[in-house]
Amino acid sequence: MKLKKSPFAGEGQTHSKPITSGILVNGLPIELVRQWTEYPTKQSFAVSVSTEVRRQYYPNDAAFGKAMRVAGYVPVRTRKLTGKKDSFWLYRRTVNDKGVCPQEPASHKACSVVVQTMTKPQPWFKHIALDGKWQYVYADHIRFLTKKRHRVDGERVQGYTAKDLPVEVLA
Repeated sequence: MKLKKSPFAGEGQTHSKPITSGILVNGLPIELVRQWTEYPTKQSFAVSVSTEVRRQYYPNDAAFGKAMRVAGYVPVRTRKLTGKKDSFWLYRRTVNDKGVCPQEPASHKACSVVVQTMTKPQPWFKHIALDGKWQYVYADHIRFLTKKRHRVDGERVQGYTAKDLPVEVLA
């Protein structure tokens, strides 16, 4: 008596093996290459591979991603090709390319928040209690501050605190 193998019993395969001709394009099966969608770019081309097509040739996304990277593609999320933000694989010709995004993060100064204050009144600065003193704070920077009750000149007032934020005093 011969038992049938079932994917539900943990035996056999859940995906049928595709019939491949053995022809490889950059290490990828030619049948997969024929089914993806190509988008031309200025220097190269980008491809979009649907999940259904991926699953025919690779058991999971990790195996597919590894095969694409070995073939010379880098993952990119952009809306410049189709108008909506989507994932694509961009073909990079040279080994020295670092991809579309830089590997190192932006410098701390490029994205840090600074609160600017003045001691003299200006039309674009608001007069508020900041860390126990009356100061003129740039109106757009108030959103970075945290509300806090303070005592200023013996009076209890609703003010702000610049906890963990650098404060710049302008002349």
